Amino acid sequence: MLSTGYTFSPGRFFVLTVWLLLGSSLAALAALAAEPSFTIPKPSSEHENLARRLAASLDQRANLQTGLSLSYMGDESIIARNGAQIYDTGLRLLADSRFSAQIIQTFARNNAAAANPEMPQTLASQFSPANGIYSWIRIEGFDQPGWWNNWEWSVKTGENAWLGKGALYFFRASHDPLALKFAKERAEFILALQDEDGGIRIGPRGLADDFWWQRKSTENNESALSFLDDLARTTGEKRYQKAADRIYAWLVTIYDRENHVFRRGEVEKDGQWRKDGVGDFAADTTSWVPIERILQDAHFGTDRRERLAEIGKMMAATLELTGVMSGNNLAGISYSPRSKKAGVISLEWSSQYALLCLRLAKEYHWEGDMAKAGIYYRQYADLVQRLLGYLKEKSGERLAAHAVYADGRVAAGEPMWDEVALTPRAFLSAASHLYIGFALKGLDPLRLVD
Repeated sequence: MLSTGYTFSPGRFFVLTVWLLLGSSLAALAALAAEPSFTIPKPSSEHENLARRLAASLDQRANLQTGLSLSYMGDESIIARNGAQIYDTGLRLLADSRFSAQIIQTFARNNAAAANPEMPQTLASQFSPANGIYSWIRIEGFDQPGWWNNWEWSVKTGENAWLGKGALYFFRASHDPLALKFAKERAEFILALQDEDGGIRIGPRGLADDFWWQRKSTENNESALSFLDDLARTTGEKRYQKAADRIYAWLVTIYDRENHVFRRGEVEKDGQWRKDGVGDFAADTTSWVPIERILQDAHFGTDRRERLAEIGKMMAATLELTGVMSGNNLAGISYSPRSKKAGVISLEWSSQYALLCLRLAKEYHWEGDMAKAGIYYRQYADLVQRLLGYLKEKSGERLAAHAVYADGRVAAGEPMWDEVALTPRAFLSAASHLYIGFALKGLDPLRLVD
């Protein structure tokens, strides 16, 4: 989590702010600005059908008993060939997977014992707290000798939060008490990781020499905040709301007002917490900002319009730091300043950013500012169109890779922040499929109840 030495340029920030506000087609935006009755179009039936097909491609590959399916196709690493990540499993629940009931039953067993395809090991009982769910669930390849010696055994707050969000969503649709019970169990794990300052640590003690225990991630805290706010609304239990309020208070302290970004997080060293630098910025920290809270918080502006403008500055700064350009047009959003330099585009994170553009369009529409509503909607529509161009046809399916370059090639083995976290060689990524589907439908899975 050391700074990469990236230099933030106020001049380029101004240019990108202007680009964000003017967009790529001045004539089209001028027409939108002059149209007082501009309305935000509903998603087309073509887009909605494609979103269903992208999600269905994961269901088609699922284990019929557990409902779990591989997160990647095309990557030959041990984890990719054999694992289901719980983050995108939570997204599958939020996308109304036809296997939702089986998925809930699989995780509700809290199996901490030896695994097999029909009874995967899910519960990490050897750490403290001991009720976390593993980030990656082994669902295939159990005949490989000693497979557990090189498996990914990490346990993280954010991924547990997204699995909890998915379970809570399924509970509201089905009234299945097992789903609510499991969601509350995810909350208990997260609450046990809350520090005195309100921030949630990434993972438990006893894991990787306490590596994750000594770190707080903005994205993980944003995920936990969304989940606990949602759980508080669903159950009416005040302790979830109080915990969420404390998380938000920590997030405010991590905001860099000068550069208009949330820092990626902080690391505990020698008893002190040290915030990451701007060079370590992660784009999803902007896409997942707690919009409803920010719009009511005087810390971000004296009134609602100023707070909306501050979110716009966050978006412009995000483009400056992680936006990959193709000529004068935005080709997509990268993970970090480092991956941007390599031209790496995350299809998932680009979809997140597109949905944030759509949300800002709706906010300005509610404010009666049709000009800005039209500008942000154009940004959303243009980015969605770009995402459609990255889908590849394979055996009659349209597939979304994990990461690509602007010309559509799979961006494999590229550093995301450092030489440890590299982009997979996946021509199919479950998270990309699902988030592109959400963007096509205009539904933000983080904010379904906002």
